[in-house]
Amino acid sequence: MRATKFPALPRFSYTITRDYPYAWVTPAVILGGIVAITFVTIINVATIGFDLVATSTNNPNQTLHDANPYGHHGLLSLLARGVKASCTATTLPINIQMFTTNYAIPYTLSSVWRENEDNTQENLGSLVYMNQPINCTVTEVIIQVLGKYTQTPILTARSRVGLLLKTHATCSVDLGNRPSASSVAKRLTYFNLIGSYNLLDETIPHFLLRNETDKASLFWGESLLSVYSLITAGAYHEEASVFSWGQDGTYNAYIGLTRQSNATTGSAEEVTSDEFFHVQCFTEANYCGNHTIPWLSQGKGVDGHAFDPYASIWGTIDILGKAMWFTVMTDLGQNDNAIPNMLAYPDLLANLTRNLTTVVQYWESPEATGNITGSTIGIDHTLSTKSFDPSTAPQPALGAEPAFLSTDYICQVPRSKSPGIRLLLILMSDIVFLQTIWSIFKLILDYKVGRDGHNSRHCEGCLETHIQESAAPVGPAGATTITNRKPYIGRKSIDESDVEMVSYEQINVTERHVS
Repeated sequence: MRATKFPALPRFSYTITRDYPYAWVTPAVILGGIVAITFVTIINVATIGFDLVATSTNNPNQTLHDANPYGHHGLLSLLARGVKASCTATTLPINIQMFTTNYAIPYTLSSVWRENEDNTQENLGSLVYMNQPINCTVTEVIIQVLGKYTQTPILTARSRVGLLLKTHATCSVDLGNRPSASSVAKRLTYFNLIGSYNLLDETIPHFLLRNETDKASLFWGESLLSVYSLITAGAYHEEASVFSWGQDGTYNAYIGLTRQSNATTGSAEEVTSDEFFHVQCFTEANYCGNHTIPWLSQGKGVDGHAFDPYASIWGTIDILGKAMWFTVMTDLGQNDNAIPNMLAYPDLLANLTRNLTTVVQYWESPEATGNITGSTIGIDHTLSTKSFDPSTAPQPALGAEPAFLSTDYICQVPRSKSPGIRLLLILMSDIVFLQTIWSIFKLILDYKVGRDGHNSRHCEGCLETHIQESAAPVGPAGATTITNRKPYIGRKSIDESDVEMVSYEQINVTERHVS
């Protein structure tokens, strides 16, 4: 016998289609396609066209503000949030040196701590900081007198008496990492800063952004520190030389200045008074004890000696200490924290600089020779050498700007891809999105057509064949023919299960029975 060959089963298939029975489909597809293409392209331009790259900055707030390529309003800005810029907090270890964003005095981070719920103190090894404004209070000014054994020879050659000024300030910052704390104070992180200033030592940077107009208060603070560092060192040299205590250059003294009043809020009368400071000092001559500026200016030492301890230096010590105190307040961004800032208000600044013109004239007079002052340093005339006059116009913009710790941050910011790569990625993404939208649209439309009952599951050719076969003549007895078809719902092809096989005899019997 001859083997019967069966056709190979198809590995692929195609879909039978027919027109949708709705007149609105074509315009809907055209208009919807235009809208879909536009919307999808806008999304892809905003989200695909940029990469996040790492960058370093010392102003993360400005970096985050400028990083959005589409601004901060509108649809593109909202869509571009997927490539939103971000910055990481920096860790400042203890003993690190830094400036504030006013760049006047260098500071050393000496300690960091937090207050716990049980009122215990938790000491930390570093400060995790993210450009929050700092709130600080100056607690002490220290003036160290340096001689030939406590400063380098080159500094001693410039001035036999050197002055190192230090300040202690306690600051706090709300890092926002303890939201469950019971009070605002418990959410704060506290830290101590030690600031330093030495006119002679050029290795210690200070006042990096000198500007008489934009930073007028710091400009006047630097002027006072520069002039009164020389005046105080000269006065100390003269006093110690007269009484032979520092004749060979072995100057060595510690002068600690703290606030005399313990009131929570100070006044203008307090800061302008010569009793503002409480003094504790040690000199090569003797121990000064704990006194005020007026008491020490009388020359009454602990042993009653009329010349002990250097009565003529305390007037300049008072001005120098206030200049350092309020310069640090300005550098730390404080106008009125416990006490008013003398560099921030015209009348207080006029009081603080009232003797400036006189002392500059004395220093530059023939009487103030190097033998008396012990210094070869001249007055810096790029700074102010005259007393401040509050009646002059225009008045400089005095005041302290909000201060932040100056440090570097690592930020992720969006950067535009190359035009070719950007176009290719946008086209590919458009195709994927549009194909998805089209599939969803067809799914919904097919479901609607099926529910409307338009013979949607029959192709047009299948319907015509079914009608023709139903009207075909009856064949001879014993033969079979297709008399009924099953609906082609969800089918792509026709097989034997789609038809019912009946005999012509059955048909004839049925017809006779009907007749």
